[in-house]
Amino acid sequence: HTKRVHQYMPSAPFEDYYEVLGLQRGASKAEVSRAYRKLSLEVHPDRYKGPDPDGAVARFLKLTQAKEVLEDDKARAAFDAVVDAKAAHRARQEAQEGGRRKMREELEAREAAAKAAKFAPSAAAAAAKEERERESAEAAARAELQREIERLRRTGRLDPTRPAAAAPAAAA
Repeated sequence: HTKRVHQYMPSAPFEDYYEVLGLQRGASKAEVSRAYRKLSLEVHPDRYKGPDPDGAVARFLKLTQAKEVLEDDKARAAFDAVVDAKAAHRARQEAQEGGRRKMREELEAREAAAKAAKFAPSAAAAAAKEERERESAEAAARAELQREIERLRRTGRLDPTRPAAAAPAAAA
């Protein structure tokens, strides 16, 4: 037995024969023939007098191939099947792209939330900060109270030797 080696030949770019002839899909054989006749006269190698004869020959060959495929029932059915398959493939690709877009947006949202959580203080850190601020405010209030008590002692209004009831009378 001989092993067959399959070589992948790059396929020619897809040519939409309806588009080549300027027709809508489902055109009749008569419409195909009329379109071919009209377009082929412009680029026929024996009649073309323009600046690009090689391009005209290539265009003429494309027109001829399009006409041959679209006028033959079996070839046209095969071509239409390819067109349908390409349309279905394009629709699947677009649906997948929509899914990819949604997944990408969800991922970006999760990343943004994780980044915000990383740089935002945690609940425990926020509670500890509040506790430190409360303790600091309490310490400041105690220091202020201590200063006021010292001021009252200096002015004699707060004399530890005087009874509590006599202190207001002496001050008056």
